[in-house]
Amino acid sequence: MIVAVSIGIGMVPLVAPNFRQWMPHSIHPLIESGILLSSLTAVLLNLFFNGARGDAASAVEAARQAEAH
Repeated sequence: MIVAVSIGIGMVPLVAPNFRQWMPHSIHPLIESGILLSSLTAVLLNLFFNGARGDAASAVEAARQAEAH
């Protein structure tokens, strides 16, 4: 599912080149590349579906150590 959605999002600049007109001009260089959109989508979906499980305890411990210093 992650690969299919990532490829689909990566195809948007090729299929609908005018989709950028509704986006802020500051991010146009980032959304013109289908490769960049695909890779960002894959990373974000991977984090969403397969997120860091069990790291909550580590994050709490790291926050406690940071407060101690």
